[in-house]
Amino acid sequence: MSYYDGSLVNNMRKIATILCLTILSSSLAGCLWNLFDDDTRISFSGCASSWHVEFFDLSNDNFASWDGKVEFTDSNGNTEVLEFFSGDKKYVTLDESLDWTLKYTFYEDDIGFIVGDSVYGGDNRNGESGTIELDLVRKYAGSTGNEMPISFSCDDSNWDIKFVDQSNEYFSSWGGEVEFFEVGNEQDIYSFEDFSSEMKYVNLEDSKVWKMRYTFYEEDIGFVYNGKSYGMNNDYGDSGEITIDLS
Repeated sequence: MSYYDGSLVNNMRKIATILCLTILSSSLAGCLWNLFDDDTRISFSGCASSWHVEFFDLSNDNFASWDGKVEFTDSNGNTEVLEFFSGDKKYVTLDESLDWTLKYTFYEDDIGFIVGDSVYGGDNRNGESGTIELDLVRKYAGSTGNEMPISFSCDDSNWDIKFVDQSNEYFSSWGGEVEFFEVGNEQDIYSFEDFSSEMKYVNLEDSKVWKMRYTFYEEDIGFVYNGKSYGMNNDYGDSGEITIDLS
């Protein structure tokens, strides 16, 4: 290798080193490292089995834009800001070891959120705002809680029963009634009616034999169990009962 070739290689190495140091010491480095951060303080989901805060839009259950702004601030001073977000951030789960405040501004009259049993918004003036201290009460799909032998979800990863409304995949009201009970224990009956697609998928406790009674009040609703469809072309009040053997 000639002197000039060696000098060129050394100069290129120096330039590369300087560029690397510049990147690592700049704000760009922060962006790069943040890609690997795993922030467990707060998480958002369009489908959740449990949550602390639920956003709603009364005109569209599967909203494309929640027209407002929210700021979640934890007791360490960290703030997460959301505005004009879609239904894929409908449910919020927060780190229960921290204290939280929520500052909100509504730019649409029929949006809001639910914390525990308290509803905020739903009939707003444009620009209406406020700040609340969050009392973290974990809510569960179907309001059954995690100690019950039956649970509901909008997640299709694992289920025993799937409810269907042929006219609306994201239905706000499944126009019927269902009852679940364990064979031999008809005293403990779990009844549900007019529920939304947030309860589309049902998981029942394993190692048991269950009965499910159903009544349809809409013609195009039904459910799927073990690959078989029930309902879907109903007369008002059609009803029946099936056995769900998970033993």
